Amino acid sequence: MAGQWLQIFRDLLFVLRDLWLLLAFNVLAFSAFLIFPQGTDMLLSIIEPKTLSTTFLPILFLLIALFCWSVSSEFCTRFLIYMTDNSGHTLSPDRVALRKSIQINIARFFLFFPGCLVAIALSKAFLENYIDIGESWWLLLICLFSIALQLFVLHYLYRPDKKKNKFPLFHWMHLSKEEKYWTAKLYGIFNDYRVDMLMPDPQNSKLDLERETILSNGNYIPTAFQLKEAPLKISENRNMRVWVYRIPLSYYRNLITQLVVLTVLALLIIFLFAFASIAVYQTVSALALICFAFAAWQIIYTSLHFLDKAQPIPKANLTFRLMVLLWLCICSYLNNDHPVRQIKNENLRLANPVSIHFKNWVSRIENTKTDQDTNRIPIFFIASEGGGLRTGAFTAMLLAKLQDSFPEFKKHIYCFSGVSGGSLGLQFFQSLEEQGGNHKKINNRTSTKTFFEIDYLSPVTGKLVFGEILNYFIPLHISAFDRAIVLEKTWEKSWSISTKDQPTNAFAAAFDQQIGDSKPALFINTVESETGLPTVWSNVLLDTTIALYSNRDLRNKFHFSIPYSTAINLGTRFPLLSPAAMFTKDGRRLHYIDGGYYENKGQQTILEVLQAIHIENYKRVTPYILQFNFSQDDSSSIQPIRFANEIMEVVNGIENTRFARVGLATEAMKNYMRNTFDTLQIINFNLDISTKKLPMNWLLSHTAIDRIDHYTDSIMHLQKDSLQIQKLYSAISIIKHKKL
Repeated sequence: MAGQWLQIFRDLLFVLRDLWLLLAFNVLAFSAFLIFPQGTDMLLSIIEPKTLSTTFLPILFLLIALFCWSVSSEFCTRFLIYMTDNSGHTLSPDRVALRKSIQINIARFFLFFPGCLVAIALSKAFLENYIDIGESWWLLLICLFSIALQLFVLHYLYRPDKKKNKFPLFHWMHLSKEEKYWTAKLYGIFNDYRVDMLMPDPQNSKLDLERETILSNGNYIPTAFQLKEAPLKISENRNMRVWVYRIPLSYYRNLITQLVVLTVLALLIIFLFAFASIAVYQTVSALALICFAFAAWQIIYTSLHFLDKAQPIPKANLTFRLMVLLWLCICSYLNNDHPVRQIKNENLRLANPVSIHFKNWVSRIENTKTDQDTNRIPIFFIASEGGGLRTGAFTAMLLAKLQDSFPEFKKHIYCFSGVSGGSLGLQFFQSLEEQGGNHKKINNRTSTKTFFEIDYLSPVTGKLVFGEILNYFIPLHISAFDRAIVLEKTWEKSWSISTKDQPTNAFAAAFDQQIGDSKPALFINTVESETGLPTVWSNVLLDTTIALYSNRDLRNKFHFSIPYSTAINLGTRFPLLSPAAMFTKDGRRLHYIDGGYYENKGQQTILEVLQAIHIENYKRVTPYILQFNFSQDDSSSIQPIRFANEIMEVVNGIENTRFARVGLATEAMKNYMRNTFDTLQIINFNLDISTKKLPMNWLLSHTAIDRIDHYTDSIMHLQKDSLQIQKLYSAISIIKHKKL
């Protein structure tokens, strides 16, 4: 009994060996949908009451995508097995039957796996969040019932004993009797077929063997097989002769027709979604797009594998997969990868060095009369840590509530220094200018919540899994395929939606519109890949007192205008989800990635600014550092290395260096404020919500946004419990009634 199970296990591993790519797809899907909190929140976003009360289209597209993925997985499994398993030549009939049974069950597993996985993942997402999303279990039941109905349809369509009515037009959908017979042999359907025959009288050996009949050695040769080799003599046995037959592709007419049809459909899906609009991506949803991608790309891989095995071009002996890989390498070298968007024919505005800019900016406040008898002028320097929409939404929503409560607050903010998603939050808040004339005043809270509830993940995912892959095989950059550009355009569209169509879209306008002595200093932190140097895109010039200022000031370095959204995106490019931004200077390409690779809080930039402007010389100014953090700092999370020491020592050392820079920057800021002002003027806002409830992603469910909303409300009422919050409210109270 143990030997039988061991044999089954061996056969199982043998069959799975050639299905490694399909297994990789399934492992990736399992991890994304069931393990990572980003996948859970993505699933939650399509079954929330607020979503389903508006549209059922995401669920409909998900069901279509799951059906495509299931059919594709089952077909690719069978087809790859047909091509690669040639063990039938050496195994006994019983072993062939056992292995064939294993193959059938594996194909059935791949058929039902997508639907079952998503059903389990939806249930997990609901159960983990049911307290916050209310009593909407019936919505989950509708989704699960729909998936169960689809699984039943698949079971019916693939039922072995089902009587299939073959319409003449669709006869190719079922294998012919001959195809079924030969694919069950485990001979490797595109391998040459060899027949060994013992000839008592070698002189009378036939040029060809009889067809459509069982030979004396048990072999069977269909009429369609083409004789490739004349009878060959085996040196060990002079009476043994060998015939080699080539199996023409026409013999598997229906099977290959199925492959061709599925390949055409896969290419159609790829091209349709590669060129789709933002609205289409958001309607389909990131979840369905991923499922469509799994369905399409495994068909493309199977087609390339078929070309390698079948060699449809006689005597060419081409290795198609290797050729595709080589072409990919060539295109990678030639492709002008992800250049930043520029605004052509835009006159570059002149910006002042930060020290002069601050002097001019603060003089407006110093010369303003106030009703209160005080010389204190609170000035705020705001930094926000990286963390996708998680930190961005937290930062923008809390600042919006402070602004709505204290309308003069923004006029006392001098500096914004953001990293990654935190930079998006800061810049969105900064872009909400007060509208004059006949334009409606923007409600900061409402606009901010609307902006961060919008789905930014689906457009990025659509371009990533369809357009970008196509562009990898084209030696030119096609902006329609660029996932960074589609993210920027989605921000621009969302800015217009969330601000109720203001006449000027700040995110779509040139970043240079933010230049001026009345504007705050904006620092979007990024990193130069070629040198590892921390850099910024800013509306002020870096002073000569700042180390390596000429190389770190990107706007002054490259001298061209870009949209505001593109400037923000320079700091949010955390590969692989977002690609590096490419600039060209003196014929060289330079690439810029997420600022969090160097220092993830933005504090180092603020410290350099404070030192450059010599703020201690402005006697009436009291600086406050507002730091928005991804989470609570937890030094106890350090884990000793206990496995694969010599490898992990290097890997962990490289990875943790950027966290160490955060610690150094934080400590340097504390020392500066301790020696010059007061460390209580450093006010930390920590996002104390688990990443399981609020993941780092470009999509946040309505439930996740509501959690941030409630959490920021609670912070607004902590002034009696927190010394730092008391300090902030004390500073804001000075400017509460002050008019500039």
